[in-house]
Amino acid sequence: MKFNWFKLYIIVFLISSCNLFENKPVSAIAKYKSNYLFFEDIEKYMPKNLSEKESLLSLENEIAKWAKNHILIEQANINLDNEKKNYLSGMVKEYSDELFSFHYKEKIVKSLMDTVINQNSIDEYYKQNKINYKLNEDIVKARFIKISNENFEIPNIRNRFRRFNKSDISFLDSISLQFSAYSFNDSIWINKDVFFSKFPKVRDYVKNNIVKKNLFYQLEDSLELYLIKVNQSALRNDIAPKDYLEPTLRQILVNKRKLEFIRNFENELYINAIQTKDLEIYEQ
Repeated sequence: MKFNWFKLYIIVFLISSCNLFENKPVSAIAKYKSNYLFFEDIEKYMPKNLSEKESLLSLENEIAKWAKNHILIEQANINLDNEKKNYLSGMVKEYSDELFSFHYKEKIVKSLMDTVINQNSIDEYYKQNKINYKLNEDIVKARFIKISNENFEIPNIRNRFRRFNKSDISFLDSISLQFSAYSFNDSIWINKDVFFSKFPKVRDYVKNNIVKKNLFYQLEDSLELYLIKVNQSALRNDIAPKDYLEPTLRQILVNKRKLEFIRNFENELYINAIQTKDLEIYEQ
């Protein structure tokens, strides 16, 4: 039987209200010196769907964790020397400032910066930098069909699969329930080995020949026929095709624009602070 959370609230209330005459908040469930812990402070850390016993144990653990943390902080303040405490306080302040600045800049970028990268920008960046983008894998644009070798439509399917015009695609889609497996998404680059993993009986030298020459290939076993067509291929150490790189290039250009936008935004704030005399720089 799972524990009723309303019961836990009641138990917590009763525990915290044992002595109504104590000079403490009624809803506090623990106290370390001048620090009080309230149930709502730890409720989000409490697992759901626990038994009554498990819920109370979880509550005790959270109270102990809270108490140990306060005790440790107090002891650290007592036992660390001032130099170390000042150093740590400085680090906390620096991190806090960076965190506030980062999230403010992210908000400004999101609300004001144009993130649309046109195709001409991508084309130009690729033209200037493509030598830096060489493939570390063989990739292909390819399609395949896996079908029972007893299917009476195989000659028609094979012809349409090879020709693959709009009418052929529509026809093949309409009978796709007859296929054991298929993929017509041959406009997307995919790792060669991932693609050919669907055909474990195709030997490596055959795979390489299909890929290098962008061939149509069929393989038949006792049960099924495999139709494979590689439209395009690019090999390891080739310059990566632009359409393969396009998502990466688009993100690079967005990031470059973002850095420039933030740099200009910070400079505007700086110049404005000088003009309004909020910022004064003294002569050295």
